[in-house]
Amino acid sequence: MSEHTREDSQEEVEVIQKSERRGKKEKRDRKERSKSKKSKVEVTEPTTSDDTTKNVAETPAKKRKREALPEEIEIDVSLPEPASKKAARKLKKAKLNPAPDGEAKAGAKAADDAEDKDKSAKRSEFGVWIGNLPWSATKESLRNFLVENAEMKTEHITRVHMPPPTKPVNPNWTTKPLNKGFAYVDFATELAMYSAIALTETKMDGRALLIKNAKSFEGRPDKPKTEEEQDTGRGGKGAAKQTHPPNKRVFVGNLAFDVTKEDLQAHYSQCGPIDLLHVAAFEDSGKCKGYAWVTFSDVESATSAVKGFVLKTEAEIQRDKKSQAGAPSDDDQDEQEDVPRSNKKRKWLLNRLNGRALRCEFAEDATTRYNKRYGKDKPQPHDAGDAVHHDRWNTFSKRAGKRESQPRPKVDARTIPSGAAHASAPRASQAIVAPQGKKTTFE
Repeated sequence: MSEHTREDSQEEVEVIQKSERRGKKEKRDRKERSKSKKSKVEVTEPTTSDDTTKNVAETPAKKRKREALPEEIEIDVSLPEPASKKAARKLKKAKLNPAPDGEAKAGAKAADDAEDKDKSAKRSEFGVWIGNLPWSATKESLRNFLVENAEMKTEHITRVHMPPPTKPVNPNWTTKPLNKGFAYVDFATELAMYSAIALTETKMDGRALLIKNAKSFEGRPDKPKTEEEQDTGRGGKGAAKQTHPPNKRVFVGNLAFDVTKEDLQAHYSQCGPIDLLHVAAFEDSGKCKGYAWVTFSDVESATSAVKGFVLKTEAEIQRDKKSQAGAPSDDDQDEQEDVPRSNKKRKWLLNRLNGRALRCEFAEDATTRYNKRYGKDKPQPHDAGDAVHHDRWNTFSKRAGKRESQPRPKVDARTIPSGAAHASAPRASQAIVAPQGKKTTFE
């Protein structure tokens, strides 16, 4: 036998051995799988049929679908009613922020919340507002305080609403506040409500309570209305605070940059005749800076401009609309018939120009302004500011007077000790100095 045939026979033997081992392994795997399947077989209730009876049902090894819930759900009626979402949130807050006394106060708070939940649906018509409550007051302590000090019973109190504090507690406080300082209490009868109101100024834990009717707002001061609010019925953002008395001169602000003198003349001529109109403009472009001064012939016209409206008849309003639209003003009979002849006047607003709300207020009178600048009301140098105290200014003025009346004698500089010249040197005034610069304009 040659070497080649010997090697081939050995290879065939190895292949046969490998195939036998592979076959044995597959048999063992099949046996194990069959055993695992048999262990998962469940015996079921036998069902009769004509052909065969099935006693077992095979269940899958892995469930991929959720089992269907039974159609009927059993509910135990004897169990307590589950808490609502609102009550659950309150209980959660109570657990996160427990009261100083622990579980006792937490339980009382939960009981009060449950009681309020039952009774808050029907709010009583007889309620009071209680203010200046001590921080230690709770719903139960307030209820006991009212029952003990007033002629009422616990059944008469139908609702106690005491909002809990929401702001963070000051770390320097020794006790944590249990309320916001006020509460609302509802009663079943009107007599009980007035009995509670009679306890006002009664002290609770050292604080005098303030008890009022929850629906009464007597004693609250009304917000005073300004003259502009009473006339126009509007106020707030557009209303300007008047700092000067009524006069013929009016300041107009919040103007658009493209507003011209002719626009203002046409706009405010509806109030009355205008004597002088000055529009503040930039020197380089000549456009409006956003404000102007209008001087009217009488105070009534200036007052109408500040109020922002004038009274006109329907005929005048129609005429103004036609003039603004550029229609020709003919005196034909047909046009006169179209204009309503009603003499009833209504407000014609003048508080807007080119879509911008104007800021109009009385300006300083020209005479008063002149007296402040050049007349008897001209401020003295020491009144220009608080830079120099009036006592020091008087000292400076006395020294200046002495220097003018008595000329200084000639002194040899060599005889003056060192430092004396600087100490006695005249000091410049500390008052505000008017600027003396020059303005340069570029074309």
